[in-house]
Amino acid sequence: MVRRALASLAPAFAAMDAALEARRASDAVRDLRRWISSAREDDAATSSAAREGAKAGVNARATVVNESDAARERGNAAYRDGRYEDAIEAYGESVRVAVNASALANRAMCWLKLGEWTRAEADCDAALGMDDGALAVKCLQRRGLARRELKKYLESVMDFEEAVRLEPKSKILREERAKSQKAFELESKLRPTQTRFRIPLIDGDASDVASREVPASSASKASEVEASSSPPTSGGTSSSAPTARERKPVATACDDIVEKAAAIAASKPIVAPKSAAEFERAYRAEMNSSSELSEARRAEIIALVPIDRVPAFFPSGIEPDVLADVSTIALERRFPSDANDALAWLECTLSLPRFAVSVALRPRAATPRLAAAFDTAARLAPEFAARLNELRRAYRA
Repeated sequence: MVRRALASLAPAFAAMDAALEARRASDAVRDLRRWISSAREDDAATSSAAREGAKAGVNARATVVNESDAARERGNAAYRDGRYEDAIEAYGESVRVAVNASALANRAMCWLKLGEWTRAEADCDAALGMDDGALAVKCLQRRGLARRELKKYLESVMDFEEAVRLEPKSKILREERAKSQKAFELESKLRPTQTRFRIPLIDGDASDVASREVPASSASKASEVEASSSPPTSGGTSSSAPTARERKPVATACDDIVEKAAAIAASKPIVAPKSAAEFERAYRAEMNSSSELSEARRAEIIALVPIDRVPAFFPSGIEPDVLADVSTIALERRFPSDANDALAWLECTLSLPRFAVSVALRPRAATPRLAAAFDTAARLAPEFAARLNELRRAYRA
């Protein structure tokens, strides 16, 4: 009887369980909807706060920039009035508010006016470290001036050289570079760079002119000889200049002598140099030769100095013009057949005394050819690209 009663109640229990499950599901759906709504409200609040924060940050940065610019303008006004201490203070305030290359470069100029060379150099270093291309030339020029006063002559030459590379038409930069170079040569007791003139040799008619470069001293002597050998004129009147036809035999004879001398020199066998002085003497003779075999003979002279003897062979380094030509000939004449030995020879020169000096003072006309030689070598021997790049950086080509 009890079983029958329980059995009759089973459907009621099942209905009750179903109602409870439905109630729980409804509560879960309601809780989920509340959570989603709350999350949306939180996201909206967060986004709004982020927008407000970003706007505040932009405004703050704009305020900082404006304050820095205002301080820099005060410095500019003080500089124009010659109040350099006040200008330095204003530029310092500009840098403290927001570090900027313009204020540093301007403050460096004020330090130069006051003779504070070390501080001027430091401000230029900081400005150049910010990689501000628009101010690079100004900073290099000002740092070059400061370093020259600090007797850092080589560094000064290199600063002006880089500035001239960026602004090649500037006469002022070239003049300042020459001053620093002369100061460096005097301090280092190097042989001064000779100024060269072009002396025309006229052969045939007046339009056929061949120019040869000679040192200034030789040019002045040639002028003196011509002046002393001119025949005296009568009646105080100057005689007419000799015609091209009259000068032709002299020019032709000179050319014949030069050609014969070059042929005789080219026919002599090359003797292995025993010292750096002999190397330079033989190498310069070939550099000055007009023979078609000159470059081949220079490459042969280089090969006569064993690679392992290069550091000891040049105890005082190599002169700038010779080093520039040696590196060019080694690249042009020994690639790709003897590339490894050529590179090893040049790599030994990196440790020679005064290597950086010779690179900085090499003739400007030698740089384009050296750069072209590196380009050609890289194309002919791409497997040596890494070593070529290292050498190129060292040779500043």
